[in-house]
Amino acid sequence: MASKGTTTIEMDMYAALEELMGRTIQGTFYPSELRPIEAKTEDAVLTCSNATAGQIQEGRARLNIYVPDINNGGASLVPDKARLMELEAIDEQVLQTLNDSCTAYIFDKFQATATIAVPERNEHFVNIGIHFRLATFS
Repeated sequence: MASKGTTTIEMDMYAALEELMGRTIQGTFYPSELRPIEAKTEDAVLTCSNATAGQIQEGRARLNIYVPDINNGGASLVPDKARLMELEAIDEQVLQTLNDSCTAYIFDKFQATATIAVPERNEHFVNIGIHFRLATFS
């Protein structure tokens, strides 16, 4: 098997996660760069950021799950901590789904799952950092 490009790897992962994301998030699951800039819904975006080209390809991807901030009765919106914590807790399920569906790959985390504020937007996102390995030889 020849090495794969990042778009192909991303789409392999996307196909594996599509059902899980459909059951888990309240909005839409997008491949990289396709979430509308004006979106205000709970959406997920998968991005494969890099990959090596050797016989064992290694790389990283990120699954970002965006959650709109909520009104707690104050002057400004605040993070929906309860929902963000629920989504942080699915990181192992994401890895299990990937490992079960994409058997040519091995997936694990390259960092702890984190919640990050989106500057100038009333939303936060859960960032699941995914490391992968793929053998490109038979």
